[in-house]
Amino acid sequence: MLCFFWAAFWKNKAHSEALARSEVMSKDRRDKGVARSVAAYEVGYGKPPIATRFGVRAQPDRAKSRIAKAKSAALDITALLNRPIQAKVDGRLKTIHPHEAMLHGLFRRAVEGEIRALREFMQQCKRAGLLDSPAEIHQSVIHVPHGVPGDLAARLVRYAGPPPWDSELFDQLEAEYHRDIANIEKLKSEAKARANEQS
Repeated sequence: MLCFFWAAFWKNKAHSEALARSEVMSKDRRDKGVARSVAAYEVGYGKPPIATRFGVRAQPDRAKSRIAKAKSAALDITALLNRPIQAKVDGRLKTIHPHEAMLHGLFRRAVEGEIRALREFMQQCKRAGLLDSPAEIHQSVIHVPHGVPGDLAARLVRYAGPPPWDSELFDQLEAEYHRDIANIEKLKSEAKARANEQS
């Protein structure tokens, strides 16, 4: 048994030494082959230089560009969306809010029969509260302060609801009312003068 053990040991030892020698020899051959292939390697079309063949070169420093981007002022989206733009409305160029320009385009497309545009336009109207029914006045009679003309009172009720009214709004609408009355009287007198001239 001991004999068998020694024989197996020497056989394994000899085998491992032979493997080590062959590895050294193959490594030498491999190195010589690489050296020979490098010397025989020609640079040309589709054959880049060996030193840079697989991208071994200085890479750009991208950290600097990242820092520069971070330092640049952030875009103010709100200011961009609120900046007035030039748009053609009724054939004339006007400066209007971007949302208003979008609504003009949406309305035009909806009138042309585009269903999606009509649906979106209706949603915009609903968000703005234009489709809500007006607030109901539960009183059948509205008492208006003495001396306020009926047309002016109707305008005030339409804008601000039943009295009491805000004094600034009252003054503004009263001035508009008197201006309108003066314009109506002027137009009436001009019409009478024209009628008299023709007859």
